[in-house]
Amino acid sequence: MVDRELATLESQPEYRAALEAIDQLQKPILDKISAKITQPLQEFIPQVKSVKISVSQEVRFRALRRCEIIIDDGTPTPLERKGDGIKSLAAISLLRRETTQNRLSIVALEEPESHLHPSAIHRLKDVIDELSNNHQVILTTHCPLFVNRINLASNILITNNKAITAKKISEIREILGVRASDNLMHAQIVLVVEGEDDKIILESLFSCYSECLKTSLKNGTLVIDPLHGASNLSYKLSSLKASLCVIHTFLDHDKAGKDAIEEAMKNNLLKIADYQLAICNGMTESEIEDCLNKEIYEEDLKIQFGIKLNCSDFKNNNKWSDRLKKTFFSQGKNWNIKMESQVKAIVAEQVNKNPENSLNLHKRSSIDTLIQALEEKLNK
Repeated sequence: MVDRELATLESQPEYRAALEAIDQLQKPILDKISAKITQPLQEFIPQVKSVKISVSQEVRFRALRRCEIIIDDGTPTPLERKGDGIKSLAAISLLRRETTQNRLSIVALEEPESHLHPSAIHRLKDVIDELSNNHQVILTTHCPLFVNRINLASNILITNNKAITAKKISEIREILGVRASDNLMHAQIVLVVEGEDDKIILESLFSCYSECLKTSLKNGTLVIDPLHGASNLSYKLSSLKASLCVIHTFLDHDKAGKDAIEEAMKNNLLKIADYQLAICNGMTESEIEDCLNKEIYEEDLKIQFGIKLNCSDFKNNNKWSDRLKKTFFSQGKNWNIKMESQVKAIVAEQVNKNPENSLNLHKRSSIDTLIQALEEKLNK
């Protein structure tokens, strides 16, 4: 490729003029050397009339196309002396800039993930996917990340000296030794959420508002997996990467949720297209409970805790848990993590009982967008 790119200079008049100048500078030296060789050679072989040393235009062209690639990964070293992993990645990087230019191009890669950090493997997959737009890519791998889940027939399984076309994702999982938990065995998409209550709420809403998601939840192709805290997101995503599932994330729009998303993206565990936050209009921070109608659970809170939500402390634009905490304190009630968990459980239970009336008409957009994103991924 480098040879071909440099060859494009040979048609330029300036380049040819430069080579002619080099030829004129070299000629006296080469003639002098030729004369030094001629006389001694004639003493041994009288029939030798002359010796001429010259560099043809084609040889000079070829010589100027040759180059040495030096890679500094702590120690500047020619590429030819680097390990196989570096050589492969360098070749992939060069090919990434290539186009087919009306010619068949097949790229064969052998275990491209070798010697790479897990986070780098995800970046490599993106590059190989991009490469496949202009080339036919064939690769051998033991890494689940490179499995083509959308087109199973493109995965060829090699076992007992036989090659067979994959028909089921379970076949690929078995041959790669993927030990997915039972609830992920048939999953096509895993939706990662913050807690068990979020899971209950979303399962109820999905089943109410989307026949596609309802069916997927029932047959296990869509699984909702709780984090038990936004700070666990990166760890959870790292664990799920080997499950051969498409991963989507839905977190509260607060500092914890935003920090978790930022960290996951920094570690190349998450893309912008693969997450949603519970954003509500007019609110700086918001939670999934902010997307709900308080009417579905306020009577239960009044009965069980003696709390009335029809008050100024609950009618501001702070996120739901902050408003509820202030409401509890202002009405002489204690508030702690245990109390918050009890209230969230009540809210989730009421959504489960009455999902069709649970969403706040003015603050449901993030839930609607989440449903649409999941439907599109399932339909792929």
